[in-house]
Amino acid sequence: MANPAIKGPGMLYVTSRISRKDILSEEVFMKWYDEDHIAEIVETDGIPSAYRYIDTDKNASKPYLAFYPMPDLAFTQGPEFKNFRVKSDILPGSGICFDLADIDVRYYGLTGESGTRKGEEHTSTQTQTPSNFEPSAGTTDEAVEEWYKSDHQEMISKLPGYHRSTYYKLLYARTNAQSRALKGLPTTEEAPPEPPTLQAIHEFDRVVQLDELKQMQETPAAKKILANAKQVEMVVYRWAKSHGDKKFFD
Repeated sequence: MANPAIKGPGMLYVTSRISRKDILSEEVFMKWYDEDHIAEIVETDGIPSAYRYIDTDKNASKPYLAFYPMPDLAFTQGPEFKNFRVKSDILPGSGICFDLADIDVRYYGLTGESGTRKGEEHTSTQTQTPSNFEPSAGTTDEAVEEWYKSDHQEMISKLPGYHRSTYYKLLYARTNAQSRALKGLPTTEEAPPEPPTLQAIHEFDRVVQLDELKQMQETPAAKKILANAKQVEMVVYRWAKSHGDKKFFD
């Protein structure tokens, strides 16, 4: 059944790890992403662009990021999206991606942006730094968004190589097991994921160090917001490949 809340501009934000390292290499996994999976997706009108990034932390639990900016997330509720292939001759074994990798999917609605991007190619953004946050019960989403777009944004924008920030609100999320169920594959019962509800993505034309970003949490305003937060995630991803129209809410 379609979810009426999933609509408007936003993106699919997909993180993954290889679960069958005994038969699937990173090289083949990325080949499947670039030459089969993403290639099929960007041929549609609903998802014209896609990007791949890799976590700079070699010990990250899910080091691979693929994200898909969309003019209207309602496309994900239709038959064309639900009919995307999940089986490929490129992949070993069963050829089913969910058998070989652990893939988490988040649907984010775009809520705002600040700054500008330089150039037509997303390759100018060498690193992306998502800041994911879920406030405490006593802190409203509106208060967090105000902090994101004032104190936090002012600090981030002063870092060398900064381009732009975009802001999002979580609309929906599913685990690998729930994606299997969506495709009619055998699966296991899992509780719905509960990732952070708010996200800001900051774009830079250089490789940013995580310690630089953590300094943003030391201001009085940041400490007030972050105190007793339910979840805080800060990640640095380096650019790997762009696909399709290469437009990211430009």
